[in-house]
Amino acid sequence: MERVKLPIHKHPLLPITRFFSRRGCNGCGSYGYIYGGYRCNELGCETPAFHRECAESLQEIKHFSHPDHSLNLRLNDKASTCNRCGIHLFKGSYIYICSMCDFKLDLHCAKEDAPLPILENSNVHEHPLELFDVWNSSKRVRRRKCKTCDSPLSYGKLCYVCYQCKIVFHAECVEFFPEANHTSHPQHPLKLLTFEATPDYADKKCLLCEEKFDHTLHHCDVCNFSICRACMKNPPPVCVESLTTHEHQLHLVPRRIHFTCNACGTLGEQSPYFCFQCNFMIHRQCIDLPRVININRHDHRISYTPRLGQGNWICKVCRKKVDGFYGAYTCVKCPSFVVHSRCATREDVWDMIELEGMPEEDEIAPFEVIDDNTIKHFSHDHNLQINKDGHGRILPENIVCEACVLQILSEPFYSCKQCNFILHEKCANHPRKKRHVYNNMPFTLLTNDGEVYQCWLCLQEFTGFRYKSGLSIILDVRCAAISDTLEHGSHQHFLYYFSTTYKNCSRCGKKNSVFRCDECDYSLEGKCALLPEKVMNNRYDDHLLFLSFGDINVDGEYWWEACETKVNSKEWFYTCKDCGTTLHISCVVGDFSYIKPGSHSTFTNTKVVSNTSICRPFCFVCNSRCKLTSILKLSKDGVDVYI
Repeated sequence: MERVKLPIHKHPLLPITRFFSRRGCNGCGSYGYIYGGYRCNELGCETPAFHRECAESLQEIKHFSHPDHSLNLRLNDKASTCNRCGIHLFKGSYIYICSMCDFKLDLHCAKEDAPLPILENSNVHEHPLELFDVWNSSKRVRRRKCKTCDSPLSYGKLCYVCYQCKIVFHAECVEFFPEANHTSHPQHPLKLLTFEATPDYADKKCLLCEEKFDHTLHHCDVCNFSICRACMKNPPPVCVESLTTHEHQLHLVPRRIHFTCNACGTLGEQSPYFCFQCNFMIHRQCIDLPRVININRHDHRISYTPRLGQGNWICKVCRKKVDGFYGAYTCVKCPSFVVHSRCATREDVWDMIELEGMPEEDEIAPFEVIDDNTIKHFSHDHNLQINKDGHGRILPENIVCEACVLQILSEPFYSCKQCNFILHEKCANHPRKKRHVYNNMPFTLLTNDGEVYQCWLCLQEFTGFRYKSGLSIILDVRCAAISDTLEHGSHQHFLYYFSTTYKNCSRCGKKNSVFRCDECDYSLEGKCALLPEKVMNNRYDDHLLFLSFGDINVDGEYWWEACETKVNSKEWFYTCKDCGTTLHISCVVGDFSYIKPGSHSTFTNTKVVSNTSICRPFCFVCNSRCKLTSILKLSKDGVDVYI
């Protein structure tokens, strides 16, 4: 569907026919779901959504409440008050404002063509009621509760007051008290009840939107039909059309009924939309699923299909079975890649951009091939040549890869003949842009700028290349290179990335583990999960040291080579397979191991320096000689101390 340029937003807006409920309307500022409105389809725009009537607001209007001047549509840059109804206007919502004077209207009032009446006769109270602004009232009034529902007054919502009795009411309570009709239940009026006055047999959540009731609900005691205040005020449409998910008109079935949604394949228990022609049922949140999208679990676009067909399909997000007879997302280039409809459109997985009809972006290569042995990498001014003798050749400890800041350990690498620039072959192939499970937005590869950053996944400070997403999310290239599935030598099963729940790390005990096993109670935090598999430490051994996971066979007492303490055979450690040398992880990998010597750390007046000389300095904290290859030099009162 083509996007439309409207005055209310800086980007063209995409018409939507689905229920959209993430942040409410960015036009009028009201919360709750939007159906049949507009949304922004620009990457990184935080998906502003608008009611149709709000999005289609004119740039300039004349209004009876301010006849002398025209009013212009503007983004409200500060908290203020509507001059017609007195409701508080939040910063960031759209309003109509007079450029000649300080007159303002909210979008609802701008569409009204008559003055607000004083309610002379209402079912809720015997005296006249007048609108008032909760925000600008006194603290004493703000603390009062609605006389009808006994719940607190709400900022940004219309309220009525009786000045004779000094009592207040929500506007919704006045409108719907004691009962009112509703399109989803036309046979009987619905009574306004407080939650405490609700019959025991009544449901505890809304039949239409499944939200739990707070203070009030609207109930039919004849049919045991209960809905929330939001659905009473803003009824879902009885009939909808959405060619994305179904070719026929869909009808709301507002009742408790168990069904399987044809669009997502998951169970539902109330109020589906139903096609009378072909027995098709769908959740309201699955109506008009996007056809083509990008997700952070795959490098290619994926497309919605109403039916996969027979097969043993497993969702690549939740790792559960996908029923091929219901809708799902698939990749045209990777036939085995399948994702549940609900999993693919999760807010932490999908970047919220619909790609149907949009051309695919050309992939930008990280380097230009000069010849079989030479490349021109985007990060360096000179050509780089491949070292074909990389296997078996170990460079000195102080020579590290510019991208990952790890040593060159018997791996192929590119080097510059004109300067000391070196890249692992695998690091030279890191893509310029990529998707990563840590964020739903794409990441861009940036080169070393001399600053020290902290990786959001492993929480380690580092220099070198980095991937950045949005304004601030940063990953080092080591963490960015892993996917949501981690095969780790410490455990027999695969570990999977979890973004929401945290458990104690099975190695260090810290409660920030992000990689967990689906089959047993094993998890690792990012720092532990991404420890280097092999390192070099010439002070204690001339060979490579390999990461081991508590699988050492100890007969009698053994001592760690660096700190001369007893061996705990159940700990992780580094060991030489040739000599049997064993070292604590903390004696090999420290807080500054991923920072190139010479870089200034985030601490004040500090610098990371190499610690590879014969005589190593004493640590200012523990008063023992520093064992790590990179340490922190701190200038304290004109004297250099080391940490």
